[in-house]
Amino acid sequence: MSFPSTALAQGKRLLMEAALNLTANSRSLSALSLRELAREAGLNPNTFYRHFKNLDDMGMAIIEEMSGQIRQPLRDLRRRAAESVIPPGSPPTSWEENAPINFVRSVQVNKETVKLFFDYVESNPNAFIMGVRELHGASPTLRKALRKLMVSFAEDMADDIEMLNLLPVLERAPVFEMAETISREMFLLSMDYIEQPGNRELIAQKAENMIMTLSMGYVTLHGHGELMAGALKQLTVQIKENTTYVFGGKP
Repeated sequence: MSFPSTALAQGKRLLMEAALNLTANSRSLSALSLRELAREAGLNPNTFYRHFKNLDDMGMAIIEEMSGQIRQPLRDLRRRAAESVIPPGSPPTSWEENAPINFVRSVQVNKETVKLFFDYVESNPNAFIMGVRELHGASPTLRKALRKLMVSFAEDMADDIEMLNLLPVLERAPVFEMAETISREMFLLSMDYIEQPGNRELIAQKAENMIMTLSMGYVTLHGHGELMAGALKQLTVQIKENTTYVFGGKP
């Protein structure tokens, strides 16, 4: 993981990067010794306490940096992906009025956000290895912080689904429940993406399919199955007639 040198003191940044390098080799953060950590960072062991109270405090700082680097970019990308189908300033179109184009928007947002997420995973593999390990690790503090982070991702996703009209109208509770499931599954899939570089395209497609399957399932369970089925049917006809919606273009 790359920590911006302008945002963090050099010693703090070096210690956090050293922790990620060490925990990538099958150990939890709590198993590290301060001497080992300082040696990896190229610092005096006493430097640690200038920046952190303990190892949990350092783990929390890593999680906070990770959250800050990915949460807002994901939200910005969802908006841009939605606008690539219906440009900004266009009058809002409900699912009842035009289900096919809203379905296309949902698919496009899904595809783009999955790509951004896995691009970030590829650039920061050690952060995700640490995160997955600590989610089930010995530290209650880090377990709680990582669960809270995934809830935050789910809340962002639920907000964007509602704001961008990515699904037919649902109550907040099922939208959040769906988003929370997606958030956790994507977090776990990050390990497959890291460990199977030859299968990354398939893993990204699996993630896209998983999100669409969950979305369709929740929508159907909450009374919009016919609407979604109708949208798919209309899109199939349009594809056959070569008049389907073009991302960023005019239908």
